[in-house]
Amino acid sequence: MHLNTTPPAPARKPCWRDYARLTTTLLPDALVQLVPLKQLKRRIREINATHPQYREETPLVLAYETSRRRRFAPGLRVSVTAASQVA
Repeated sequence: MHLNTTPPAPARKPCWRDYARLTTTLLPDALVQLVPLKQLKRRIREINATHPQYREETPLVLAYETSRRRRFAPGLRVSVTAASQVA
């Protein structure tokens, strides 16, 4: 018996046009930088399920944001120069 099934499509390479559309519409910079990493991963899984055309570009966003946070994590500190700035 022969099953008429199509093989899964091979993985495509990321596209700059799709990456630009993804980062301006679904994952803007403000959202990516301010949301916790756990929520960002959840949002990326949601985008991969609802918009499969961005499946190659979403790991790039996650990798860049992870490295950005790792790079700035030890240097970010809150400093108060005057007592009037304290709430």
